[in-house]
Amino acid sequence: MTRTPAAARLPRAFWTYWAGVTLTALGDAAVYVALPFLALAAHPAGTGGAGAVGAVVLAGSLPRFLAPLLGALADRLAPRGLLGFSAGVRALAVAAVGVLAAHGTLPLAALLALAFLNGLLSTLAYATGGALVPRLVAPEGLARANSLNSGALMGAPLVGYGLGGGLIHLLGAGGTLLASAPLILGLALAALALPTLPGAAAGGRVRPLTDLRAGLTVIRRSPLLLALLGMSFALNVAMNVMNVRAPLHMTTSGQGAPDYAVFEMLISGGVLVGIVLVTPLAARRSLDALIGAGRWVLVLGTLGFVFTPVAVWWGAAAVFGLGLGLLEVAATTRSQQLVPTEMRGRVVGALMGVNAFGLTLGAALAARPLGTPALMLGLGAALALLALTWPLALRVNRQRRDGEVGQVRPAECGIKQ
Repeated sequence: MTRTPAAARLPRAFWTYWAGVTLTALGDAAVYVALPFLALAAHPAGTGGAGAVGAVVLAGSLPRFLAPLLGALADRLAPRGLLGFSAGVRALAVAAVGVLAAHGTLPLAALLALAFLNGLLSTLAYATGGALVPRLVAPEGLARANSLNSGALMGAPLVGYGLGGGLIHLLGAGGTLLASAPLILGLALAALALPTLPGAAAGGRVRPLTDLRAGLTVIRRSPLLLALLGMSFALNVAMNVMNVRAPLHMTTSGQGAPDYAVFEMLISGGVLVGIVLVTPLAARRSLDALIGAGRWVLVLGTLGFVFTPVAVWWGAAAVFGLGLGLLEVAATTRSQQLVPTEMRGRVVGALMGVNAFGLTLGAALAARPLGTPALMLGLGAALALLALTWPLALRVNRQRRDGEVGQVRPAECGIKQ
């Protein structure tokens, strides 16, 4: 069992990185709000507006399938350069599209290019950060650092969405992009102040298929990583089903957009509470125990969506978010402990690539003519089965570790043959 003691003070380098991530997350959220309005301006309602918005969302999601390649880059290249490049190019691209939008109607092709580039470089920054944080902080501070990092990535957008809405009202969608660019540049500026670190696996060419196979091999050889991957895949399926079915359910059973806004706020609030709880809980419980508990909280929340009343969905959203926050930080920290330093980027990339298939499957399931209660019941049952695999994975991992300890050569014990 892995127990995380009370975290020591985090170094200045981490706080610098965290500040950059927070600023960039604010800018990203404002861009996320502005892009649909720009797509609608290019194709007004009734002339393909819904299709244009869907195309922009798809273009921003496709780069997730390239995560294994980007993870390999995160392993081999210096993190300062990757973070500075990703944030700097994104800021320039957002500002350029903002200028074009301010001077007239923007072609949809430019929006699609921006969405794809933004998604690509965001994925690169995420993989780089996942490999970098364990190198910036001591092992005893890793859980706290991941809690703060997840809080920035999930909490800052709550403010950013409101900021984006206000900026659109004041400046228009194009002006919102121009105002967001300096915020996105925050991570590039923070990268300049980070310590100079080489790539953890410096040297060697990037071979996409070989690197993907290497990342998956590391996962396959670890019972715990396999169990974490299975739950993460199913969770991405469930979340995309919810992303599609929740607005429809709030429209048919409630007041539509206002009820859906409350639903999203409760999920986000639950996530933030779960993230905050990880650090104090990790001081008294092992990360493995927190992961097991988080899985069952997610099951409970998912089963709440089987029922029809909107109030029950609100309660289930808060419970689901709590489990998601607990699992996000605990599983991320445990994965970083299990993966060798020089392989972290490739493993993160492999996980993100597999999860991209989960998101795609979730969207496909949500589009099927299945009743929401039956669909959520099936997802809840699948998550429950996966929750049951965690104790089994722990037992197999313990047996393997004990077997390796027992296989000590006689010469290593001072016994001559």
